[in-house]
Amino acid sequence: MASAVTPPSGWYTDPGFLRLELDRVFLRGWQAVGHIGQVKNPNDFFTGSLGNVEFVICRDANGKLQAFHNVCRHHASLLACGSGQKTCFQCPYHGWTYGLDGTLLKATRISGIKNFNKNDFGLLPIKVATWGPFVLARFDDSSQDTVDDVVGDEWLGSASDLLSRSGIDTSLPHICRREYIIECNWKVFCDNYLDGGYHVPYAHGALASGLQLQSYETLTYEKVSVQRCESAPEEQDIDRLGTKATYAFVYPNFMINRYGPWMDTNLAVPLDATRCKVVFDYFLNESLLDDQDFIDRSLKDSEQVQVYYHKTDRRSPRLKTLRCARESSGAWSRRPTAWAGTRRPWRWPCTTSTASCTPTSVASDTYVRRSILCTPSVSKYKSL
Repeated sequence: MASAVTPPSGWYTDPGFLRLELDRVFLRGWQAVGHIGQVKNPNDFFTGSLGNVEFVICRDANGKLQAFHNVCRHHASLLACGSGQKTCFQCPYHGWTYGLDGTLLKATRISGIKNFNKNDFGLLPIKVATWGPFVLARFDDSSQDTVDDVVGDEWLGSASDLLSRSGIDTSLPHICRREYIIECNWKVFCDNYLDGGYHVPYAHGALASGLQLQSYETLTYEKVSVQRCESAPEEQDIDRLGTKATYAFVYPNFMINRYGPWMDTNLAVPLDATRCKVVFDYFLNESLLDDQDFIDRSLKDSEQVQVYYHKTDRRSPRLKTLRCARESSGAWSRRPTAWAGTRRPWRWPCTTSTASCTPTSVASDTYVRRSILCTPSVSKYKSL
C-alpha cells in the first residue's frame, strides 16, 4: 500500500456519525443476523436488534423461513424476546396475536370497528435468506430476489466462490454462543480483526507460535477481506488449528474464522457510539462432538486469544461480559416502564436471563462479569 489515511476520530465517538452508519450501511444490503441452527425446526424463532430496528426471525409451521419487524402493529410493543419455540406471537400489551407467517390472527375487542380489516395489519416483513450456515436479513427494499446463490453474490461479491471452497458450509453443527460487551466503537473491534497479521506476533504470542507467519497473506474483494496463514510445520498435528487458517471479514461487521475442525464467527453489533456487542458462534466437525475435553480446551484457547490484549493493554477497550452462552426463550415481566423518546407511553420489558452464563477462567479485576438480561434496546418505532 503506497499511502493511507486514518479516519477522523469523530467517526469512532460521534453519536451522529453512528446514526449515519446505521442508515447508510447497516440498514442497506444483506446483514448477517444468525445461523440456521437457531431456526432449524418449524416454530423456532430468535430475535435481534440493529440500531432502532427490532426484528424476529422464525420458521413457520410449513417450514418456511420468515422475518418481521418485532413490534405489534397496534401500539408497537415488542412481541418476542430471546429465542426458542412459539406457535404464535402475542403482544403482551393488548393481546393482539400473530401467526408465524405474520398474519394477524386476533385483535382483541376490535370487532365492529369501522374500516378495520385485520388483513391489513399483519406484521411488516423483512427480507430473509440463507447462505451456507448463516441467516441474512435485508432491511431495505433494493433486492427483489432471495435465491441463495443470488444473495451470496450480493453479500460476498466475487469472494463467494472462494469462501464456499474454504469449508464454510452447513455441515458443521453449532456448539455454543458467547457474547462480549466491549467499551469501544464497533469499528475498533473490526480494525483490530483486519490488522491480524500485524499485531498477532506481539499480542497473541501463543497463537503466533502455532502459525507460519511468513505465509500470511491478505486477499481483498469488493466487500470481503480474506486473511490466510499456514500452521508452523512442527504444529501441523495440532488438532485445533489444523494446517491452514482462513479469516474472512465481510463488510461491514461480520467475521468468519475457519481453522482445523473449527469454524467460529464474530458479529460486531453497535450499541452506541462507544460500545458494541460482539457475538461469537462456534461450529465444529461432527466427528468431534463427543470429545468434550477437546471442545473445552479449544474454547479456552480461543477465549485466551480474545482477552489477552485487553488484559495487557490499558489503551484497549475493556471486555465487559465474558462467556455468556445461548439465550433462553423469552418471558415477559408485568412491570411497565416508560418508553423514552417516542410517543408510545409504555413497553413491557423482557427480563429473561441468559442460560448457562459461566465466569471466565481469566481472573482479573479489569473485567466486570454479569449475565446479559434479554432486554432489547428501547425501540423508536413510530406508528406502523
